[in-house]
Amino acid sequence: MKKLKIPLKIALAFSTSISASTYYATAQETASQDEDVIIVTANRRPQPLSQIGSSVSVLTEADLERGQQPFVLDALESLPGVSTSQNGSFGGSASISIRGAGGDNTVLLIDGVQVNDASAPGGAFNFATLDTYNISRIEVLRGPQSILYGSDAIGGVVNIITKIGGEGLGGKIFVEGGSFNTRRAGASLYGGTDKIGFNISASGLDTDGISKADENNGNTEADGLSSYTFAGKLTAQLTETFQLEALGNYTDTNGFYDAFDFVASVPFDGSMLQTNATDQFAGVVRGNLELLDGRFTNTLSAEYSEINRTLLGDFDPFLATGTRTNIDYLGVLTVNQDWTVTGGLQHEKTKSEGNSESSFDINSVFGELAFTGFENLVITAGTRYDDHQTFGGNASSRITASYTVDQTGTKILANWGQGFRAPSISQLTFAWLTFSGINEDLNPETSTGFEVGFVQPLAGDRVSVGATYFHQKVNDKITYVNFTDGYDNIDKTLSKGIEFTASANVTDTISVNANYTYTDAKDVTDGNEVPLIREPKHLISGSIQWNPIEKLSTSLLVTHNGEEQQLDGSTLAKWTRVDVRVSYELMEDLNVYGRVDNVLNTEYQYIPNYGTPDRSFFMGLRKTF
Repeated sequence: MKKLKIPLKIALAFSTSISASTYYATAQETASQDEDVIIVTANRRPQPLSQIGSSVSVLTEADLERGQQPFVLDALESLPGVSTSQNGSFGGSASISIRGAGGDNTVLLIDGVQVNDASAPGGAFNFATLDTYNISRIEVLRGPQSILYGSDAIGGVVNIITKIGGEGLGGKIFVEGGSFNTRRAGASLYGGTDKIGFNISASGLDTDGISKADENNGNTEADGLSSYTFAGKLTAQLTETFQLEALGNYTDTNGFYDAFDFVASVPFDGSMLQTNATDQFAGVVRGNLELLDGRFTNTLSAEYSEINRTLLGDFDPFLATGTRTNIDYLGVLTVNQDWTVTGGLQHEKTKSEGNSESSFDINSVFGELAFTGFENLVITAGTRYDDHQTFGGNASSRITASYTVDQTGTKILANWGQGFRAPSISQLTFAWLTFSGINEDLNPETSTGFEVGFVQPLAGDRVSVGATYFHQKVNDKITYVNFTDGYDNIDKTLSKGIEFTASANVTDTISVNANYTYTDAKDVTDGNEVPLIREPKHLISGSIQWNPIEKLSTSLLVTHNGEEQQLDGSTLAKWTRVDVRVSYELMEDLNVYGRVDNVLNTEYQYIPNYGTPDRSFFMGLRKTF
């Protein structure tokens, strides 16, 4: 493992912060209450969940601590409509797909700042080492979201909201260890006054790991991983109406992986071991100004993210750097009790160096109108115009509706929306044997989708059930062809399906949560129907939580991933994994916890020929002060 280096970016991460904005703080405070959860991501302003006309899921800090997953990727696996994929555990490249749209069509935000990798082949973010520590909540918005979030948001948005400081002084610390010689630890310090708040944190994981290439194919070497994250957040209420915020977040990752044999379409064995070093930084400074007695909020953000990747091995080094610079203005005007107007301007510059040398600009303007004049009914309608440096202009629209029936408590939601995704820099400038320059024949992806669903409370709100039907078409879907031809457009893909959710407080000590997603994702070019690769038709996730006594908490987690079509035409077998979690309060603010992953020792794969851990054990201590 490479020794950890402390560059200037870490110092910036401790002294600044990616803005949570005043409304993010409000969301954090409200999420833990018994009232209707406040959602920020859906319309870029705080709204109760009951008023949102889009499918959104929330993982709170309590959910993350109870789940004990070290990485965000594993936590997202429990949500409806979200499938995950990783080419080898402990640092293998990882992505998520929402409702069959693929990782390239998912926007990842940290406190509202996009951190997708501009140098990656499809512009997707690598979720492999994104740590769950110091996260207050995760909001996942499903379906086309281009109106407010621009290119790449065809499938959905994942917004990670980190913790914020407040009056007083406090902190947390944890240590844990377990199978594969894994060590993990973290600490945070937070506090402030009524005028200023801060939060600084550090966390890290070091493990011997397992072979990225499946051990059942004779790969017995351990491909280790070390990953360290440093973050800082600062908020300052400079006047009664003006707040300044800043954040920095830095991650340094070093690991081993098995090179891929493109001829045999399998990973090499341990004799072709490679090293992978990645460091990523995200930072923002944001000002919030309230006018008209708080009815008109204005937010101006200057955002920057950078990801550097270095792959070393028997081949020539592979170096890539992707940067994303964003200047963003957002205004929210409450005209009266019935009308709210949201609008903004955005200038984004993405740049790639190393494997693809180029940069592109997008200038955007967007607006959305919300009407709440009818009791229990909320309607929003909006539009966006993107002016891309290469492709020119594109307009997208969206309309949503949410209605709650007083007599039964039933919430009904429906929406229709369009999406737009420009090709990534790598896709536009792919060069191998015969091509160099910009592929002017490659078109942007455009999409149209809708959903309709309901959530029904029962038994005095002790039980909740829901169902949502979704349907989305993507035109000019971008796909990889081969080394010589690079990327091309598929005529059309179609993803449709249904999500079911259920939760119940069976007794005062037992609760159950479950969801099932059926996704039919296909290439429907020229009337043909070919399943999209790595998109399972069936996803099931569920948990049973039992708290037999006040200080003891236990959970049984079940995850099922259905069969998946692979690039070579084969089918990846379905699998079911069972995990167990236990936590006990030794004394006030001191908890001991443990988990057993893959209790039944199931043999399974996310990608053919890449391994996953056998039954494994971990224990830790968590202290709050």
